[in-house]
Amino acid sequence: MVDPLAGTGTFEIAGLAALLAGGHVSAEGGIPAELVQPSSLDLRLSVEAWRMPGSILPVAGERVRTLVENLALERVDLSRPASLGRGQVYLVRLMESCALPAGIEAYANGKSSTGRVDLATRVLADGSPRYDRIPAGYHGELWLELIPRSFNVVAQAGVSLNQAIFFRDRSLLDQLALARRHAATPLMYEPDGRPSPAERIFDGRLVMTADLDRPVVGYIAKRTHQPLVLTAIGKHRPADFFAPIHRPDSGLLFLEQDHFYILCTRERVAVPADLACEMVPFDPTAGEFRAHYAGFFDPGWGLDTAGRTVGSIAVLEVRPHQDDLILRHGQPICAMAYERLDQPCSRLYGSCGNTYAGQDGPRLSKHFA
Repeated sequence: MVDPLAGTGTFEIAGLAALLAGGHVSAEGGIPAELVQPSSLDLRLSVEAWRMPGSILPVAGERVRTLVENLALERVDLSRPASLGRGQVYLVRLMESCALPAGIEAYANGKSSTGRVDLATRVLADGSPRYDRIPAGYHGELWLELIPRSFNVVAQAGVSLNQAIFFRDRSLLDQLALARRHAATPLMYEPDGRPSPAERIFDGRLVMTADLDRPVVGYIAKRTHQPLVLTAIGKHRPADFFAPIHRPDSGLLFLEQDHFYILCTRERVAVPADLACEMVPFDPTAGEFRAHYAGFFDPGWGLDTAGRTVGSIAVLEVRPHQDDLILRHGQPICAMAYERLDQPCSRLYGSCGNTYAGQDGPRLSKHFA
């Protein structure tokens, strides 16, 4: 019998199931099957949360709990709904913990719905001085740094804000491999349906551009006293939290420093069954703004119900940091990095009614009606 954890690359659903069955990722009360995505695992908030004076990482050999014990300002009980204030930093213990085999490590990122409400999140592991990195063979608790940027939020235990991929010898496609794959089976399409030209591959990434040529090109977050309740799916009025941005007559969109925007790409991207994908910054020299919070695209993204590759647009969460920016239609804004799975995925994204399958244009999170 083949060991599902013996392969190399990022684990798809069979490898993830093996990690859970072997107790390598566990939680009190178990981990429900619906948390296992095609190539990632959803992570949940526990009842234990703390308000912190600022962001901090452990140093080698230091536990995150030690940082909490020495620095926390107050405890927040998430066994019931609790309000988390805009601009405050919180550390929340996750329900899931790890006892990873030697050679297997993990990398975490925010879920799409998390980024679309401007909720900044990063995973911490004991003794790891890097956010979102869970070292090979790691045994211990996992924590989540949580910072509401635009809205006060109401959170409680059991809510999933982040996800993690697990891998042995993570294998990203380089420039040559990505070019060959795109030539054989297109991974990105222009608005007219043609495959994007090979020139759009840069440093082993597919470069995507901003779409400012549609009636509503995006949304901007509003200041509001109303809290966003993370468990209230489809219950919030969009107008209470966001204002639409209509197509700019000049073709130029003015983005103000420290405002939050939801935009989308011109191009449509596809992720075949044997690959996964992460949205990454296009180029730090192209402007100081954050083009996304949520980065993972599961295998099956951009495939229709018949399994045909048609591509789906990517939604961007944009926040200029140091300066105001002027964005133009077709300006490079983000890139896609592809990685190999340990084997072709047996359950593709969209096959189980995933929230954002087939999205077409800038779309608010699942919390909105």
